[in-house]
Amino acid sequence: MIQIFKKEFNVDKREDILRAASVVFQKYGFAKTTLDDIARECGMKNTALYYYFKNKEDIMNAMFDCDMKKIQDNIRNAVAKQDTPKNKIHAFILEKLISFKSQKRYFNLILREDLSVKQRQFAFEQKNKFDEFEKELLTEIISEGINNNVFVNHSIDSVIYMITGTTWGISYFVLHNEQEMDLNNIVDDVVNIMFIGLEKR
Repeated sequence: MIQIFKKEFNVDKREDILRAASVVFQKYGFAKTTLDDIARECGMKNTALYYYFKNKEDIMNAMFDCDMKKIQDNIRNAVAKQDTPKNKIHAFILEKLISFKSQKRYFNLILREDLSVKQRQFAFEQKNKFDEFEKELLTEIISEGINNNVFVNHSIDSVIYMITGTTWGISYFVLHNEQEMDLNNIVDDVVNIMFIGLEKR
């Protein structure tokens, strides 16, 4: 019982460090942030950080990995609540944009910083994993639409490229635009335009 409590405490402390690091990275930028800054933010000694992470780069990688998994979970949960292929695609696009918007400062940090080759490689690998996640989920949704005679039997890969390409394009504006955007209305318009060519009539 004591061992279980200790393990849960360690997991919580690791999350505290990641949250503190996110605040500090956004405040000072990755290059200027030190382990002392992160330790101070989460109320720990510098040496205690090494129990959980090897270095500053390891913390950054863990943050990115954790955030991408959370985004995937958010998208899966949003899609699972819908009962039609069209609504599932709408939920997929909207939740992706909402999740990216919520991580806006963090993604901007990655895009703007002069990161090391290893860090950029790690980010590239994470993006590839996310691309695979998107492809798998969208293949399932589109196949459902085709099998239920709701969608025209287009190439599934072509439809996926259209959806992901459009979504990444909007994501760029979400990450770089300081003005508030009505994502729900934007997604409504995008999905309605898409479905002119997708839905059977």
